[in-house]
Amino acid sequence: MHRDHANAADAGQPRPVDVTGRIRQLDIVRGTAVLGILLMNIWAFAGPQAIFDYPSAAAGWPGAVVPTWAVVHTLFEGSQRALFSLLFGAGMLLMVSRLTRDGRSAAAFYYRRLGLLMAFGLFDAFVLLWPADILLTYAVCGLLLYPLRRLSAATLLLLAFCVAAGNAALRHADLVEARQLARAYPLAVQRRGEDPEAARQAEAWEAIEQRARPDLESATLRSSIQRIGQGSLRELYAERGRSSLVLQTVVAANAWFLDSLAMMLAGMALLRAGLLAGAVKRSRLLWLAVIGYGIGLPLSATETASLLAADFDPLLRKTWLLAYDLRRGAMAAGHLGLLLLFARSGWLRRLQDALATTGRMALSNYLGQSLLGALIFYSVGLGLYGRLSGAWLYLPLLCIWTLQLTASRWWLARYRQGPAEWLWRCLTYRQRLPLAKKEPGARPGS
Repeated sequence: MHRDHANAADAGQPRPVDVTGRIRQLDIVRGTAVLGILLMNIWAFAGPQAIFDYPSAAAGWPGAVVPTWAVVHTLFEGSQRALFSLLFGAGMLLMVSRLTRDGRSAAAFYYRRLGLLMAFGLFDAFVLLWPADILLTYAVCGLLLYPLRRLSAATLLLLAFCVAAGNAALRHADLVEARQLARAYPLAVQRRGEDPEAARQAEAWEAIEQRARPDLESATLRSSIQRIGQGSLRELYAERGRSSLVLQTVVAANAWFLDSLAMMLAGMALLRAGLLAGAVKRSRLLWLAVIGYGIGLPLSATETASLLAADFDPLLRKTWLLAYDLRRGAMAAGHLGLLLLFARSGWLRRLQDALATTGRMALSNYLGQSLLGALIFYSVGLGLYGRLSGAWLYLPLLCIWTLQLTASRWWLARYRQGPAEWLWRCLTYRQRLPLAKKEPGARPGS
């Protein structure tokens, strides 16, 4: 054992968990989730978010954009981030349970860990230039979890429901305001030149319509594509930096925070109830998958079909947001039940091993996707931004998946943690922890 590590143990200080203390099936689910989140993120890596928001405008582009969008939206939109959030909540509760029983010491390590996660998130958003990074939001949500660590599963689940209900209430208020603007718009247009309030109402509704149906051929959008895919390093950082600033502040506060917090509380509840710890009967996991998909799939399919039929009407989009957390939460529950059944089945053992190692390196792989996405799509690499769409996006995705599955197994055969995980732990515990695994027969201290 490394001397510093041994001294920390002797002093009763919290220590990082090694692989023998991990729950393998959670690593498999986490590995699948970190790969699965790229199913959604690849659209924003490869081009403007407007293409995913309004695929009908790109119907004539290569790659069968609309059918591809329909499949991805129905099966995965929102549910991959929900699954990731569930696992984050469960993981934070597991981490606290493994720390020292001295509450003050555990709290110090817990909050230090979250502070470092914020730094990783800022690095991802403003250095690796992934505007939709979720780590900063997760760290902020995590600040609220520690005081709730001793609550029962039922209470945690009730809190998750309350947070989701509060989020739905805010979305309902937004819908009511949008309906009022839509009704007032015809008269507001007529009076906008003489009445400042009418001008404000007209501009507000036009902004809502523009967000719902963005013009993919606008000069602004084409210029943005050129700067990101072919521009100088300065142009790239200016363009993506502005997007990161908006998403990490306005969008995170208005859209990501509450839905992430609700799913984290649900993940803590599922762990507390024993559903994620491996002791639950397979029949319960089967019911979790059946009920989750039974609720989520009809909602997802209906939403997808109705949005396409209504040409993404802005009021319809806002109406569907009222059921957003139910729809994506149910789909995430279905995915979770199916993945846990797969993890316990023993099928495709080599694939399970690869997914488990990918899950043990979830932070490294998540940041690695940002790096690989930049090298494939931005001007610092191949410059394919805005050049691939629809089904063609999933060719680079398959390459990234293959690389991360292979590299994770290779790395963890030689090292104890992923590089980002190792750095995170060293900074959390304020000591240089061993990274390389000792070779058989190696001399002590080598």
